[in-house]
Amino acid sequence: MPYVKSVCRAGKTKEIGKYYTRRYHPKQEKRKPKSKKTSEKQRDINDRQLVRKLTRILNENFDGTSRYVTFSYKVKNRPDIETLKRQKRELLKKMRKVYKEEGRELKYVEASEVGERGAVHIHMVINDIDMRKIEKLWRYGYVASKPLDESGQYRKLAEYFIKYFQKTRKTSDRIQSKAYNCSRNLTRPKPKKKIINSNQFRKEIKVPEGWYLDKESVRQGVTDEGYEYLFYTLIQIHRRI
Repeated sequence: MPYVKSVCRAGKTKEIGKYYTRRYHPKQEKRKPKSKKTSEKQRDINDRQLVRKLTRILNENFDGTSRYVTFSYKVKNRPDIETLKRQKRELLKKMRKVYKEEGRELKYVEASEVGERGAVHIHMVINDIDMRKIEKLWRYGYVASKPLDESGQYRKLAEYFIKYFQKTRKTSDRIQSKAYNCSRNLTRPKPKKKIINSNQFRKEIKVPEGWYLDKESVRQGVTDEGYEYLFYTLIQIHRRI
């Protein structure tokens, strides 16, 4: 039975997936009846795919010099949805100007969040810049920022972004239609795929020299249709010179 092996290199990480897909289904093989997924279960699957896609983008385009920034509103300045969208556009426009003055180009991933008590935040990951210049642009509240770690694996950060989206889609008024927004200048890694047989699938995870396994990234099991799957991520070891 053929499976697919997918390898996606993004920054310091290498994401490997082994799974069955009907796209490569032999004509002579009888298909198993397709199980119907509940809307909740399908949503969970879609969210995992969103996390995987965003993780690749973050790992490829950002590093330890980049920053995770939160723009918060004072209570008296909390906006309605349309005002929030307008102020976010204005903020990004000003940020692009600051980067341009530095001879650079702004790279970002952003998402908005409204807390249970009404607090409003704009979350961003941006490439390196003097944060004092960015803080001066925000007139509605507070700016908090911290550098990304040096690991190059930002899966947990991607999970946070998707959680923000999960919060907002439960409300009647959606802050944003997509889980996150990115600048157009980001590189979007694409996996390379090849067919493998079942014997190759069953081989244990091998970690090559110079890499280590992100144990929390390992997902393996059997689908509702009875097919095995395995996903994991390797991280390149940072060597100090």
